[in-house]
Order: sequence, then C-alpha cells, then structure tokens
Amino acid sequence: MRPRRGAVPRRAHPALAGEARAGTATAHPREGWARVFRHIPLQPRKPMRKIARGAGILAAVAALFSALLAIPAEASNETTTCRAVEVPFTVAGQTGPIAGTLCTPPGANVVQVLVHGWTYDQHYFDWPVKPETYSYARRANAAGYATLAIDRLGAGASLRPPSLFTTFNNNAEALHAVVTALRDGSLGQRFDKVVTVGHSLGSLTVAQEAGQFKDVDAVITTGFVHTINYTNVIARVLGRDHPAMGDPKFAAVIKDPLYMTSIPGTRASFYHVPNTDPAVIEADERLKGAASLVDFATGAGFNVVNVDRDLDIPVLVVTGDKDYFFCGLASIDCSSARELIEHERQWYGPNATIEAYMPPNTGHNTALEKTAPQSAKVMIDFVERHVGHGTGVPGTAPGKRPAIPSPPPTTPSPAAAVVAKAFETAVLPVANAYVQAVEHVPGLGDTSNPVPGVDKLLATVANTAHRFLGTLPAELVGAP
Repeated sequence: MRPRRGAVPRRAHPALAGEARAGTATAHPREGWARVFRHIPLQPRKPMRKIARGAGILAAVAALFSALLAIPAEASNETTTCRAVEVPFTVAGQTGPIAGTLCTPPGANVVQVLVHGWTYDQHYFDWPVKPETYSYARRANAAGYATLAIDRLGAGASLRPPSLFTTFNNNAEALHAVVTALRDGSLGQRFDKVVTVGHSLGSLTVAQEAGQFKDVDAVITTGFVHTINYTNVIARVLGRDHPAMGDPKFAAVIKDPLYMTSIPGTRASFYHVPNTDPAVIEADERLKGAASLVDFATGAGFNVVNVDRDLDIPVLVVTGDKDYFFCGLASIDCSSARELIEHERQWYGPNATIEAYMPPNTGHNTALEKTAPQSAKVMIDFVERHVGHGTGVPGTAPGKRPAIPSPPPTTPSPAAAVVAKAFETAVLPVANAYVQAVEHVPGLGDTSNPVPGVDKLLATVANTAHRFLGTLPAELVGAP
C-alpha cells in the first residue's frame, strides 16, 4: 500500500526497519504493526494469581529503584577542611598578613575569594549565627567550591598599617596578592580557577582588582553598582560611626583616630529590618569590625576612571531593591534585575557576560537577610554555569572553622572616650534626623532615581577617562 499523497513520512518502528533490511518492502504503519504482531509467537496463558505475584515483584523493584534515584548524586560522607591562612603583604615598609579562613572540599580546584565591606570582617560571608541560612561560604563548600574568606587590609586579623596607607588601591593590590597566592600554590595548593566575590566596599575592591590585574575567571558583586548614593552613604553610614579607638571593643588595639566603627546600637542601618532576623542584627553588634576613613575616601572616587571597561569575563550583580546606599539619587532606579544589567553593562567590556539578581524586599546586606538562601542559590548557579566546580566533591559536611581572634574589651583612654562621645551626641542625632526628614523624598527615602541620565553621564566620563589614562604608566595615575 502506498502512503497517502501529502502524508508526512513516519519513522519506522525498529521491527519494521528490520523487515526492510531483510528485503521486505516497507509497509504503511498500520499494516506494519499488523506484521509485527503476526510474528510474535503466542504464549500460553498464565494463571491470574501468578500474574498478580509478578506484578507485585515488579512494583517492589520499581520502588527500590525510585528510592535509590531519590538519593542525591552529590551526597558525600567526606568533610570540608578549614584552616587559617595568611598571605604576606608589604605596605609603606611594613609587612604583615592578609588573614583569612580557607575551606576546601576534597579535590577542590576552584576557589571563591570572599571580600567583606565597611566595618565588617571575614565573618560576613561565613556568618556563625544560623550558618545553615546565612553562611554563603558553607553553601559554596557544599557545592564543591573552596572558599577563602579574608579580612581586608586594615580589618580583622590582617595587617593594620597607619590609616594613611590603607588606600583603596593598596586594598586592591592586597587582594591581588591573595589571588596570586591561590594560583601559585603558596597556600599549599594550586587552584586552577579563581572567582572573587565582594560585598559593598569589598565589591568596589573586587571590581577594581579584576579590572586592573585581569587575573580572575569571574566576579560577583553584592550590595553594589558602579554608582553610589553619596548623600545616603554619608548620612546613614558615616553619620552613625565614631573613632574605633574610643570603642571598648577596639580600644586595646587601635590608636589611630582615622579608623572607624559603628556607634553601638546602629548596625540595623545596613539592613531592611522587616526582612531581617533580630538575632542577626544582635550578632552584628558583637561581631562589628573597624575600617579606615582613608580607604573610604580614596575608594569613593573609584569610578572616576573605569578600569573595568575592558574586563571581558562573566559578572553577576546582586543588589537588593531596598539598598539605600547604591540605589536612588544620581545612581540607579532599583526596580528590576533588567535595570541592574542595563546599568552595569556600560561599565564592563563589550564581551563581558552581565547577569543580575535583585532579591525582593532586601536591603544592603544581601547575605544576612531572610532572602539570603535565594541569593546564594543564584550566585552558586552563576559560578557553576560559567566556571564550574571542577574536581571538588559536592555534598560534603561543613568543616570546623578555626577560632578567629578578637581583642579583649578595654576601657578607652579618657581622650578617646571624649571624642567618641562627641560623635554620639553631636553627629548621630543629625544623621537620625536626616533619615526621618527624607523618608518620603524620592531618591533618598526610597531607591528610585529622580534624576535619570546622571548614571549614564558618569559612565561616559569614567570610560572616556579610562581610554585616556589607560595609555599612561600606572604610576602616573596612582594605580596599583
């Protein structure tokens, strides 16, 4: 029988294909099926009881296979290994460590370097309170990645030089020393691929280091875009800080008046409080760090010369829709991930892959709010797609973290105490009054941008400056 005119030919069943190879003409599918069934020898009928018993056995086997398939392929009985590490770094003739905690799953050859922000330390990305929810490092380790959470220059257990030498460029150079150590085996193992992950001021450092040295495989920035809401940052952050030497937590180890920390009871400034566990803010008050005003001041103009314009690697931007520090006036309207992508694309190279995630109802500290698990999932998926976890074993148990030293509480000197008190009584009330006054002001009390186009103008200026200054020796433009 010939196929109907205009009929779409169907792929022959394997049995029909076998007949064709044997020299039998290919038949219409219906006729072919008849031939198939004609060639199947009839079997004697089995008693219904035996059939039912056979069906029960098959069902049991199917259930066993289902149970086996339900076990995650990544499950492992092994444990991630964590240890304290130090990378030597020299600035202004003084040598000291860039300290951190390196956690390595068995076989890991891809590492994520985690860089905290203003007045934090390495705890930020490896939060010890409810770590199953708020430790990004543990989630990355469970996915097969090594992590190195560091203390930035001047923070935590790292080298704390005189504040005048804690410049933004020196911090970028210190991060470069860490990346180099991971690649050349100085820390006991060579890593084939390195991804840098930053938060806030740490994101500025990560972007600067990647653009300047071109030595990493991908970048993730959190709590960050390339433009800053300077008015809000000055009022909501610096307006709630005081000199660390006048704070009991740091009085024993910091005597430099330009190192700052937050005034007690103000850490909530970094969060969208309705989306935050009170236990996290309480822990933040205990774990707060210190940072240098020089680092802040020299980093504030990081985008005047855009070193990322010829950086062509995968980049993920994670910024909350309630981030009052980087969204809003003269920056970006944080209304969607698409806005983030369009904004950041103008700052990176033409061949860079730019992706973005905007966790909803989330403030500045994306890793420490209730949406942290969703953000972490997006971040790990991004690295998996663009870099991969290499030979690291996923599904390992969390490693025991080494103890991170903390200075003993000490009564500040009378002079330091007076200065700190002056900030609390004169500056803090003004900052608080500002926040109340701008509550309903577009761009200051929310994350909309009432002056659109300014961000594009800033990007144009920065990219033009880079085209000119990028041709000059680094020493002339103050680059690391």
